[in-house]
Formats: sequence, C-alpha cells, structure tokens
Amino acid sequence: MNTKHLKHQLQTIIDEKPNTLEAYVANEALEHEDIIAFFSDLQHHGCASGMISSLIYYSDTHAFYDQFYEEIEELRLDYEDNIGEPLKVQGDLKNFFAWFAFEETAYQLTVELQLD
Repeated sequence: MNTKHLKHQLQTIIDEKPNTLEAYVANEALEHEDIIAFFSDLQHHGCASGMISSLIYYSDTHAFYDQFYEEIEELRLDYEDNIGEPLKVQGDLKNFFAWFAFEETAYQLTVELQLD
C-alpha cells in the first residue's frame, strides 16, 4: 500500500469516527513520517518504550483511560473472551489499560489496513 493511500484511509477514520480510540491512534500514526514503521515499532516495542509521547506520564494515561473508558472496557472484554482468561493488570491499572487499549487498537488497524 502506498503512503498517500494509507494517509487517506487514516484521515477517513479520523473524519468518520471522531473522538474514538481509532481516531486517536490514526491521528498519532499520521504524525509519523513512516506510518508503516510506526505500526511495526509499536507492535514490537509497545507504549512502554515511550514512543507515544502523549502516553508517557500517569497524568496523561489516566486522562486517556477516563476519556475512552467504555471503549477500553469493550476491548478488554473481547480480548479476555478471545484468550479465555482475565488480563493480569501489571502496575497502575489506568496506565496498564491505556497502553493496552492503544496497542490493541493499533493492532486492529494494522489488520484492517492490511499492514501486517
């Protein structure tokens, strides 16, 4: 997939689904020059690497969690159904689920956009 088409698809997500986790991740991806590398790096290193500057500090991850609580819960429940057991929260609950939601949404976008 060429970069122009990928940027268009991400912008469409932002326009059609504003104020959603998908739009948040799509917007973050558009801030990177190499979008495919962004998704790849995120899958390999995760938010814990610090690559998502808006989700480094607890104050930011807590606000993210509060803003997207319902979507995070849907993701959590679906994920737990798929793996057959509850997620084991490590560390701060809101931080854990903020990173989980961002990473899971990014993964789902890679599948949807056929980047994997």
